[in-house]
Amino acid sequence: MSEQEEPSRESEIAERVRPLVNEILERFNQEKIAPPEAGMVILALISRLLAVLEDQPESRRYFILTLINIINNYLVQEGEEGPQGSPGESCCPG
Repeated sequence: MSEQEEPSRESEIAERVRPLVNEILERFNQEKIAPPEAGMVILALISRLLAVLEDQPESRRYFILTLINIINNYLVQEGEEGPQGSPGESCCPG
């Protein structure tokens, strides 16, 4: 797959799963699921998905790399917007 095909594949997947994501978020709201609880649900789903993808190494690798990129982009954005200081200063008391 070429680099030009990658963004269109990701866009296609995002459009296809967006309604499901919105339904899940609405369900969280209806059930009054707190953000930390929602995070645990998502982590549990990730764990289950990794187990399901165990026999599909290419799909598993793609999923893991995508997840790492999402987290990395979030951390970069937080670093640009967050308080100035040394890394870990705001999250981890000594």
